[in-house]
Amino acid sequence: MKKNVFDGGSLDEAIQRLPGGKSRMDAYLEAIRQADAAQDNYWRMMFRYSCCCEATFRDDPPKAIPLAAEFCALFDECAEALLARSPEGAAEMHLMVMQMGIDPIVFLPQISMEQWETMMEEFYRWVKRYGIGLRTYWWQMTRFWRYVDREKAYEYFQRFWKTGRDGLSDCRACERSYAVQMELMMGNRAAADGYAKPMEQGRIRFCSDTPQLYWLAYLEYALDRGDMTEAAKRASALYRKGNRDKSDLSYTGAILRCWADTDPERAVDLFARRLEWSIGMWDQKKVYDFDKGACVCFRRLSRHQETVRLELPRSFPLWREDGAYAAGELADWFQAQAANIGRRFDRRNGSRCFERDLAAALAGK
Repeated sequence: MKKNVFDGGSLDEAIQRLPGGKSRMDAYLEAIRQADAAQDNYWRMMFRYSCCCEATFRDDPPKAIPLAAEFCALFDECAEALLARSPEGAAEMHLMVMQMGIDPIVFLPQISMEQWETMMEEFYRWVKRYGIGLRTYWWQMTRFWRYVDREKAYEYFQRFWKTGRDGLSDCRACERSYAVQMELMMGNRAAADGYAKPMEQGRIRFCSDTPQLYWLAYLEYALDRGDMTEAAKRASALYRKGNRDKSDLSYTGAILRCWADTDPERAVDLFARRLEWSIGMWDQKKVYDFDKGACVCFRRLSRHQETVRLELPRSFPLWREDGAYAAGELADWFQAQAANIGRRFDRRNGSRCFERDLAAALAGK
């Protein structure tokens, strides 16, 4: 009988034909198992890299953390397998995987700041060794410190923006979206508009994450200031482009928060369709954003409606067979969930960022 021969290239092509998200994630995990069994070090690393990308961009980003750790361990042992096939791209791939392993830590409160700092030190060591990725390093510092010390985060952002781009840099639209976020965080609306202008005018090419990133920044800024005219416009745009898979859960939460006031019936329908995405998700910031939006939605609804009929997944802790839910009870439950996640973040970060954020959302009109 002819023995089956492992063919990583054909397997990779087959996986690429699958729909993104869970189907492709599961297929990559099986491909990793097969590559490990075949001891094909090139495909052991490549499938882990691809699975990291799938988790980061289409599923649940923290799932990339263990895969990134495995990739880095393999790279330490057998980098030549990757270098022989991709000598130019190996350094960027190594740093990219490290980045995908570090990215989600800002949104996992159970991982300590000390652990994050250790990982950042290792990332910086490789950045210096390869001579690329410094701009990305400064953005990583900015992302984490947004929830700890805004002034310090803004200082890191300015270093990021002044550092030259290289092969590890995100696309220009993403980077301008980051700039919009940071300027709005600091209350600099005019500066944010300046960064957004070429994107608003369609003069910069968008990627799959944009323009959603900067639309979200404007939506949350408008909601915090009670500008429901701008909020409604941004929420509608965000719904059209940011309602694809569970990686968009933060967008869903912000839309719920807006529609709670501007289109409550549509908000309730969106909640029922997207609740399942949040159940069991590792990324606690995305769950927090969704829970915050759901809380605001049902808090508003409870002012004039005692019960609401919903078809919700059986895995939801408050699931009822008759589908009749008390709006106030749902509001209380989601508020408690968001508050608990927020406290865990604030304890880890040594700040009150999430406490204040939830209070601001609940204080809306």
